[in-house]
Amino acid sequence: MMNIADIGRKHLADQLTGAMHHLTVSEWIDPETGQPIELYWKPLTGVEQRQIDACSNQVDRIAMTVKVRARDASGRLVFADTGLTSLVNDFDFDVLRAIAYIISGDLGQDAEADQEAAEKE
Repeated sequence: MMNIADIGRKHLADQLTGAMHHLTVSEWIDPETGQPIELYWKPLTGVEQRQIDACSNQVDRIAMTVKVRARDASGRLVFADTGLTSLVNDFDFDVLRAIAYIISGDLGQDAEADQEAAEKE
């Protein structure tokens, strides 16, 4: 029988390799498709939480949440090359705050899970 710590580690590993949750950002339109973009995220790790908590104020924590968690459909961090100062100054902060809220609350859509649940009904 696995011990509880091993079970917890396996849970995170399974979640990190599983389907990502996502959200549609209606304010950001892809010029090639004319459609709103989608952002994805994986479960929060302690390393990411440390990066967020290291920020000295709420504005920077919100921006850091988006920076370290928002991914594209292939799982790459969208804002890896974007500085925190740029996120704070060059983006509509209402949109960033909404993205951070949805990601932090894990409130996005999980299309595969929703589809599987519907098929079982």
